[in-house]
Amino acid sequence: MRHVLHIALKDLRVYTRDISAFGILLAMPAVLIVILGMALGGAAASGSGQINVAIVNLDRGSVSATSAAHAADLEKRFTDTSQITALFQIESSSDQDAVRKRVAAGELAAALVIPEGFGADLQAGRATKLEVIKDPGSPTSAGIWESVVKAVAAFNSAGSIVVQTTMQAAQTAQSPILSQSGEAALRGYAVSQLDANALDSVTVADGVAGHNAATDWKPLDYYTLAMTAMFLMFCAMYGAFSVVGERRERTMARILASPAPRSAVIGGKMLGIFVLGVAQFAVLYLFTRFVLNVNWGESVAAIVLVALAEIAAVTGLGMLISSLAHSERAVGGIGPLTVQIMALLGGSFFPISILPIWLQPIRYLSVVGWTMEGWRRIQVQGAGVSGVLGPVAALLAFAAVFYAFSVWRTRAGAA
Repeated sequence: MRHVLHIALKDLRVYTRDISAFGILLAMPAVLIVILGMALGGAAASGSGQINVAIVNLDRGSVSATSAAHAADLEKRFTDTSQITALFQIESSSDQDAVRKRVAAGELAAALVIPEGFGADLQAGRATKLEVIKDPGSPTSAGIWESVVKAVAAFNSAGSIVVQTTMQAAQTAQSPILSQSGEAALRGYAVSQLDANALDSVTVADGVAGHNAATDWKPLDYYTLAMTAMFLMFCAMYGAFSVVGERRERTMARILASPAPRSAVIGGKMLGIFVLGVAQFAVLYLFTRFVLNVNWGESVAAIVLVALAEIAAVTGLGMLISSLAHSERAVGGIGPLTVQIMALLGGSFFPISILPIWLQPIRYLSVVGWTMEGWRRIQVQGAGVSGVLGPVAALLAFAAVFYAFSVWRTRAGAA
């Protein structure tokens, strides 16, 4: 153990001497997460956290007062419904071109265009279309608005279906309501009676079994965890560069010639990388939780346990890479490729849930995948230490395999 500590302390002194590289390793991930946060929640959100959208009512100046009234009723279904206004900051406009430019500029996440003649078509039972303009830079926010528009449109379509059904029944009974004026009056009455507050009678609560349904989850919450899991992987590269550099400078040969066993040498190198990874995680966790207000979950002990298990696996991976690479150039080729593959398989770039179900288990081949499994259990399901023991065990198994292979490669290389 004494040899392991001496080698680790020596490595840490070497790491901290290069202040610029050490600072970049700790600070660069935090800067990139800030940029990611601005991209996810910047232009599409207002100061209150609502999504900025607009409604363009081109039927507002219709020559038919009844038609304009129907279009106005549709607009009010958005602006007067509490669930919708709690999520969206809605602006009203009649200038379609100006709104399109604002959406393209990222000032609005999306917009709804009510076409001219919408009310007249609705009253007459003719098919009509609503247009949703979306900002491709805010796919999540725009997609939520589009879903709400479809729901409200379906609600309005229900009134038209009621009228059509009533008219068919009246035709069968040869009722006097079949006159043109009677049909128009019935259709107008049915549409006008579609109370926007009826949407309030059905509420939807997001929840996960065993967790508080009131948890405020944001896209940044997911991607912060995903990016942290990926950035910790770069400690492996940092450690591998260090080992290969010592090998080139013959420092490693002198260390291996000392009385310290090779397992202790590998263990000391891993301990140095491990401490570096702990420092990086501490910076990212404290910064994102208390500065960016990222929701990591309630169990700090479980969060740290998963992080330590990943860092252990990462240190083993660093030694594995160094045992396979014979030069810094080789590390520069193997390292980034390995990190990117594990990040891709593990869900750092997109949620694994969007993949087909049969393909989703591929994340278990990745250190990042098991890390995300543990952290997401804490964040989404409210898991504690006992709930993440499975992912932690898997990560420690990765660490053990990487360590054993590194020792074997070192002995084979010396022979």
